Amino acid sequence: MLILRRVPRTGMRLSAGLTAVETTVALAIAHTAAGGVLPSAGWLLTIGATAYGAGVLVLSGRVPVRVMLPVLVGLQVLLHAWLVALTEGAGAHSHGSAAEAVLGLTGPMLLAHVAAGLVAAVAWALRRRAVDVLLGWADTTAPAIRHRSRVAAGRSRPTPAGRSVSALPTRGPPRALPAAA
Repeated sequence: MLILRRVPRTGMRLSAGLTAVETTVALAIAHTAAGGVLPSAGWLLTIGATAYGAGVLVLSGRVPVRVMLPVLVGLQVLLHAWLVALTEGAGAHSHGSAAEAVLGLTGPMLLAHVAAGLVAAVAWALRRRAVDVLLGWADTTAPAIRHRSRVAAGRSRPTPAGRSVSALPTRGPPRALPAAA
């Protein structure tokens, strides 16, 4: 019989780790496509750690996806602004003219961070559904029924002479006896 059952989230950490890797790769691809250079491995690990922490909170059921998505994108934007501020003099992390950038983000760069956040949200939603519900086949047993002992059938008594079967009382109060004279 096909059944649905809720299972504990045993693979939550692995799912959060996979989502963090997917989000970090999506962010790196979108970041370079938006005109930026690929940050160092330390910065990518920091972004991955924030995505992992957010994934643990979402996949454990503590925070809904609709709340964590803007938080993750905000953290990415703040980390990006921090990276731009730290590497501003060295020119190692340039994105074009500083006049059009807000917090070191141009329009395409902001879209890159939003796209990476959406990748995380889709991965969380799909993994959460896969972890929440497990389809499985289960053998169902017959319900426990108390067994009544059966009495062996006895011999039936013949109908007394002169009485039909339909005239014998089957229910109700006893019949009044005829008066004896």
